[in-house]
Amino acid sequence: MTANELADVLENDDRLWFVNEDLMVKTCAMLRQQHSELKELKLARLADLDVILKQRAEIELLFKEIPEFEKVFSNEPVAYGKYLEEHDYWVTASGIIPNPKEGYVPLYTHPAKTLTDEEIEEVFRTVEQDFALTESKKSDGGWRNFPVELGRAILRKAQEK
Repeated sequence: MTANELADVLENDDRLWFVNEDLMVKTCAMLRQQHSELKELKLARLADLDVILKQRAEIELLFKEIPEFEKVFSNEPVAYGKYLEEHDYWVTASGIIPNPKEGYVPLYTHPAKTLTDEEIEEVFRTVEQDFALTESKKSDGGWRNFPVELGRAILRKAQEK
């Protein structure tokens, strides 16, 4: 029986109204209000559940679209490190699992952003053409700046990946 159904029963039972009419009116109103509030809470919970299910579906799609995603976030630590403040440097321990209570923290790797040989050659040709076409760069150090510019261009290209 719902709160609304109980309120209907109370309102329609003439025997109860003789006891205390004011109390019965307040009781029925309270039951209907609680029923309404409970209904709103259930609807809000269903809406939250719907959002959660949509987010879960999006995450599952990410796992399918990016095969390395699961590997990157489920990898094991490659070593453990501890910062020694008195010496102002880090020490690392690999091959053992030190006690985390001693201040050691796990250290992880991440996938490197690499370029293919063709991509590097393309960057080289672009930077070389820019240097050959720009006379101002030649007068500002010329080809001595070429390796630095080439390195920066390769790094930019890798970061775009």
